[in-house]
Amino acid sequence: MTPGEGFREILKARARGPERLGPLDPELCGRAMELILSGGATPAQVGGFLLVGRAAGDGPAEMAGYARAVRSFVREIEAPDDRPVVTVTGGFDGKLRTLNVGAAASLVAAAAGARVVMTGCEGTPPKEGRTVFDALRGLGVCPSLSLREAEDSLLEHGFAAVGTEHYLPELHALLGLRWEMARRTVLNVVEKLVSPVPGSRMMVGMTHRPFLRSVPEALIRLGVERALVFQAIEGSDEAPLDGDSSMVRVSNGETEELRVAPESVGLPRTTRARIPWTDPEDEKRGVLAALECEDGPVRSLILYNAALRLWMADEAGSVAAGVESAEEAVRSGAALGLLDALRQPAVVPALDS
Repeated sequence: MTPGEGFREILKARARGPERLGPLDPELCGRAMELILSGGATPAQVGGFLLVGRAAGDGPAEMAGYARAVRSFVREIEAPDDRPVVTVTGGFDGKLRTLNVGAAASLVAAAAGARVVMTGCEGTPPKEGRTVFDALRGLGVCPSLSLREAEDSLLEHGFAAVGTEHYLPELHALLGLRWEMARRTVLNVVEKLVSPVPGSRMMVGMTHRPFLRSVPEALIRLGVERALVFQAIEGSDEAPLDGDSSMVRVSNGETEELRVAPESVGLPRTTRARIPWTDPEDEKRGVLAALECEDGPVRSLILYNAALRLWMADEAGSVAAGVESAEEAVRSGAALGLLDALRQPAVVPALDS
């Protein structure tokens, strides 16, 4: 069989011409993704298939079909016990204009008792901005270098950050091709819907409001019992604190639209313009100052996003209660203590003999 022979019929079904461009059968989506990740499609076929899919628009059933196939390639992280684990995902391609506080929010939530796994991938096109891994390194924390390290960190600290190169190397291998395509495709959505922790609850940040309808439905089709999908700052893993961001909560096959007023959870309204990103050092100073109890918009945004994580992990009965727990974790020094525990010890060079 010539390279990509098995993919030809799938490509024909996807690229049927403008007048017949439309939804693709979810089972066919799954077969296509299996071939793409297993090397059964040529780069030209993959690029053509994904770009035509972008033009046609992928609905919830198609997203779920793709994601279900992607799941079959995932290397898993074992949860320590039966307590909920929350997987937090935003745009894998990072941020360009605002401070990255999602990593700090996850650390605060873990310090307050939640179990949080952050997933992502560095160098993801088209934005290729600063990722959660960049933010963690700025704080002196090295993301997990292996699945075993992620498991150990989740067990010991209630926190882990792991990239696709470890839990989804087949997807990671497509980065070069995705860079050549220059546009977002369904991969930029599907990669957010898959966790290395089986049965994990999901927190998914999206840029555009229409995804608040399609992504929750896709998660339900995937069998995710609890999830929170929200309109995020730069499509990251951070919900804004200006009262204008919508959320959709998924619970046992049902959806509920939410809108949280900052004042209702005891926090001041914070606009995105008040927390611009200048450089990595500025980000580090701002986040550390917030974790040291300095008041201001960065601290408020960290507390709010930590509260959402605590709420999703059943460590708080409401977002307002989550804010109180997050504030206590900061005020008591527990958050800084966790940060210190996660920091890698400095490497001492060997003396010359």
